[in-house]
This record gives sequence, structure tokens and C-alpha cells, in this order.
Amino acid sequence: MKLTKEEKQSLIQAKSETDWYSICDDIKSKRNGIYPNYLAREILEIFNNKFPVDKYKDLSFGQIINRKSFLNWLTLGWLAFAGATGGFFTVIIRFLFPNVLFEPPQSFKIGFPNDFEAGKVDLRFKKSHNVWIVRDDEKIIALSTVCTHLGCTPNWLEADRKFKCPCHGSGFRSSGMHFEGPAPRPLERYRIVLSNDGQILVDKTKKFNYEKGEWNRTESFLKV
Repeated sequence: MKLTKEEKQSLIQAKSETDWYSICDDIKSKRNGIYPNYLAREILEIFNNKFPVDKYKDLSFGQIINRKSFLNWLTLGWLAFAGATGGFFTVIIRFLFPNVLFEPPQSFKIGFPNDFEAGKVDLRFKKSHNVWIVRDDEKIIALSTVCTHLGCTPNWLEADRKFKCPCHGSGFRSSGMHFEGPAPRPLERYRIVLSNDGQILVDKTKKFNYEKGEWNRTESFLKV
């Protein structure tokens, strides 16, 4: 069963899709009520030539978008997906390489015994290693720069011959012994020995506390 020339011409001359469907239904009603249906080959051919498909229905918003807009949204979607995936893998890689705090070495050489003058407090290693080097007529010691009160950093006052904490007023003699202020105990000493090349080696992994009787141990001072 085919369309007549008049029927085809009527469909071709339809001014809109609504008119086209109305004409199609009218033709069907004048025939047997079955043909032509909307999917008939010759019907589809006329429809596709007259109303080319260039629109898509956006089900999310109920709007009509064209192919260009559709592709733009598709591109944005892929970019968002790629960004999320990249962020996920970045977190995973960051987890595999945790933060590392680089600190000065705990054992280090400071020079030869003759590099240090008797009766002097050497401040060269205060900032880099938090250590004071003190020499008297008999020995060299390595003192911690951390106040035993609240962990502040005292200053060496040459004129007064003492370490003085600027925060709470604790005072320490050049030996590290406390004598004024709230500090409950003397400064800590670090292990100090001669290395094989004759230089002085300070080892901060080993501490000596006066109140425990450890200042008498051989490695708490270096005899000169």
C-alpha cells in the first residue's frame, strides 16, 4: 500500500511538524485507519527530508539543546571526571609519600679542641644545632640551648657570665647549673668525644642530666 502523489504532496507542503502529523492522521482516517503509520518507510523518508534531526531532549532540565551544546556539555563532563580522577590519584600518591621533616644531623663535628678558647662560650652552633660549646681550663662541654623550665631559649650574657632566659628569668652559669628563676634543674649536656680524625664529635642522641648524677660520666665532657 503506497501513498498517492496527492497525499505525498500534502505531507511535503506541511508547514510544521504538528501540521505534518495532522495530515498523516487525516490520510490514515480516509484509508483503513491503519496505514500509513508514522514508521512507514515512505512516511519516514518524507519526514526526515522535511524535518532533519538536529535537536536532542535534555531529560535533566526538560530543555531542547542542539548538537553543539550537547557536545560542549559532554566535554565538560569528561573534564570534570578527569579532574576528579586526577585528584583521587594525587591523594593516593601523596599518601604514599608522607611529609618528611628534615632536621639537622644529631651527630656532628665541631672542629679541634684548640679551636675553642678557655673561659669562653662558643655560640656558633646555637642556631644550627641548638648547642653551646663551653671550655674551661679542664674540659669542654656541649650544653643544650633549651631552658629546663618551659623550653625557651636563653641568651648568653658575656658581661654577667650567665645564660639568661628572656621569657621567665631563669639563670644558668656557664657550666649549665641553674641558680636563679623558676628553672627546676640545670641545662642538659650532650655526649662529646674525640673522633678518629682528632675533631670533636657532639652526639645529641645521648643526654646527661645533673640531677641523675650523669655529669660525672666520661662522655658528658671532654678533658683537655
